[in-house]
Amino acid sequence: MFNRLRASLLLAHATGTIAASCLASALAVAQVAVSSNDHKMFQEHGVTGQLLNPPPDTITILDLGVSPVKVLATMSDVPGSVIGPPLSVAITPDESLALVANSTQIDPGDQSKTIPDDRVSVIDLRNRKVLDRIVTGAGAAGLSITKNGKLAYVANRMAGSISILSIDGLAVRLVRTEPVAKPASLLSHVAVAPDGATGVATLNGEAKVMVIKLAGDSLSVAGTLDVAPRPYAAAIAPDSKTAVVASVGDPNGNGVLTVIDIGSDPAGKIVGTVDTGHEALEGMMMSPNGRWVAAVLHAGSTRPKNAPQYRPNGMVVLYRLEGTKLIKTSEAPIGAWSRGAAFSKDGATLVVQNMIQHNLMVFRVEYAKLVDTGQTIDVVGGAAAIRTSIGP
Repeated sequence: MFNRLRASLLLAHATGTIAASCLASALAVAQVAVSSNDHKMFQEHGVTGQLLNPPPDTITILDLGVSPVKVLATMSDVPGSVIGPPLSVAITPDESLALVANSTQIDPGDQSKTIPDDRVSVIDLRNRKVLDRIVTGAGAAGLSITKNGKLAYVANRMAGSISILSIDGLAVRLVRTEPVAKPASLLSHVAVAPDGATGVATLNGEAKVMVIKLAGDSLSVAGTLDVAPRPYAAAIAPDSKTAVVASVGDPNGNGVLTVIDIGSDPAGKIVGTVDTGHEALEGMMMSPNGRWVAAVLHAGSTRPKNAPQYRPNGMVVLYRLEGTKLIKTSEAPIGAWSRGAAFSKDGATLVVQNMIQHNLMVFRVEYAKLVDTGQTIDVVGGAAAIRTSIGP
């Protein structure tokens, strides 16, 4: 009797250990993405407006490592904004923390207006709670975390400065804020090379890109390049030598992708440009393996319905990155006022945000073609920014 009871207890203990181990393994291999959802702004007939007394902004936490893509959680009261590039979210390599920048807030003195915000929320992704709010600079927008997970760089869009944050476990603190441009330059995003030595910052108001040398808690501008109008998003390939910059384009032109050799001497050399064939290149993302680039375009979907340029949906265009060349392989219709995109780590799954539809669309990349899976994920608010971790 005793031996049978002892055997049962050992089996139960072993089973429990295995179950716990399986759960830990599942969490370890999850490919976490975070969508920042703006509940303040809306658009009707091509006109952008603001809701009075809106509910708090939210984030949606996803697992891109499973099919269909799984919603892990939704968290409320995480300020986010559609103003600025859809890269105001960054995730640490170990997927323990997310940083969410908020460029715009409702004016407390006039609920019909907005004013610049300067806060970055620190999110504990595993325990699903806000740990801190860090003040960086006016219009805190596009940000990136280094591959070693120790530093983050925040573009303060209305201040012309870059804030450097240190990350130690779950503790994040402001190290310093460095002015690098005029506020009118609309410094929108900072992309960081995997080697941590170089960054690329987009100056949306000047049609320029800055190549930045990074050294721990210091930075310096190494070069400035002229690019197509209104550069917004930027990404750097795994080789730390090739950057891709997305320009929204002028009101009468198409969005443009610019390929830059950031390893050249002097720093930064434009080695190619691509016309996307559609207007308003709002978002762009490179797959973690550096093979694919997805361009997310309004394509007339934010125009008034009586405008000749009006189209009912935006477009996502897929490119293969071969060295310094972008080769178009596919495109697909998406929603309206579409914003950011996020790839799974293997580049086989692509999630695209639709601001007006308040949802995400899920695509598969099969034989260089975009395949709409039919899965949509409701995020309640306007899907404004999204990011995955670049992983360890």
